[in-house]
Amino acid sequence: MSRAPVSAVSDGWSGLVPSVPPARIALIGISGYGRIYLQLVRELCDRGLIKLVAAVVINREEEAQNVAELRGRGCAIHADYEEMLRQHRGGIDLCLIPTGIQWHARMTIAALQAGMTVLVEKPLAGSVADVRAIRAAERTAGRFVAVGFQDLYTAGTRWLKRRLLEGAIGRVRSIRALGLWPRPASYYTRNNWTGRLQVGGVAVMDSPLNNAFGHFASLALYFSGEGAEEVATAGGVEAELFRAHTIESFDTVVVRARAGADVALWLGFTHACREQIDPELVIEGSAGRAVWSYEKSCTIHPATGPEESHPLPASIDTRRVMLTRVLRHLTDATEPICTTAMAAPHTALIEMVQAAVPVRTFPPGLIDWMAPAGGTSPVPAVQGIEAAMQSAGRQHCLLREIGFPLSVAMTG
Repeated sequence: MSRAPVSAVSDGWSGLVPSVPPARIALIGISGYGRIYLQLVRELCDRGLIKLVAAVVINREEEAQNVAELRGRGCAIHADYEEMLRQHRGGIDLCLIPTGIQWHARMTIAALQAGMTVLVEKPLAGSVADVRAIRAAERTAGRFVAVGFQDLYTAGTRWLKRRLLEGAIGRVRSIRALGLWPRPASYYTRNNWTGRLQVGGVAVMDSPLNNAFGHFASLALYFSGEGAEEVATAGGVEAELFRAHTIESFDTVVVRARAGADVALWLGFTHACREQIDPELVIEGSAGRAVWSYEKSCTIHPATGPEESHPLPASIDTRRVMLTRVLRHLTDATEPICTTAMAAPHTALIEMVQAAVPVRTFPPGLIDWMAPAGGTSPVPAVQGIEAAMQSAGRQHCLLREIGFPLSVAMTG
């Protein structure tokens, strides 16, 4: 069935007009992060831009109000994703998969085999092996899989990549990405996979690098790539992995690596901090520097000539842009998306980091447990972590190289 393509993309939904007939959508999961996708789907349905045909809801009692609303929209509710795929085989244009990491590969492959294209939330999968399986299924099915690294879809991000390739700051020499977002203990108990390395024998590798800050690790690899749609692979990985929370994985990470042929890469992220510092990427070139600031702007500071800047949308509009581009890609293969090829280097980086060193536990004496404003679950704040991470980033150092934590033995 053919559909008339939608109009040009812009931030928000203003760039979409109804297609004829509207794209048929399935949504797997409406709780947790799925709530964000549910809200986006509501907005699109209300504007007549899509038709929500089916949704998978495994907790109908908890989601009774949403289930009633969706049924009122003519949406079939299913308790099991395999049942949904069987019943709607060949009748769905785009399947949305905002589920836990351990489900990404099996759900994506099953949706492809049912004749659907897919938008799966980041990361693409929990292991390189699962990424390979997805990409093989994608080729066999002749359908595309888009990945929810939402910042790769925005006009500002793509403008900056284009200007870097045009030599706006000369040859890119180094990229550093820093982000500090405090998270309470309840963050790691909200589902069965957060903070886990695997669930039911399936790789998850959850961490700041693979979850909340995964977007910005992928951006660093994207800006290191030598082509417009090329994402660099990482090598020469050195890492420090720490935890303050009681988890299997880590909540604090510093990575020093090489991206592509010769870009020096530094990543520093933590959830065990007192101060919130929103993510920022600083790109140093042979003839200037560029800065990508979360929900603010991309700015180019050339060694000579005028400064250039492009705004970045708020995160909710970034997600709207992402879904807009994916919907357009249904009828226009030239519409840029984050492909599985672009997402794969991020998963490879995660595997390299996890294999580099064991996770170490911060000594209790270094941690202050704070009660968050408006909440009851405490937040661990590693003493001095904010200044240490910022200093290490500026110097492209590991924390131990700047003497942090000072004269304190780490425990395994």
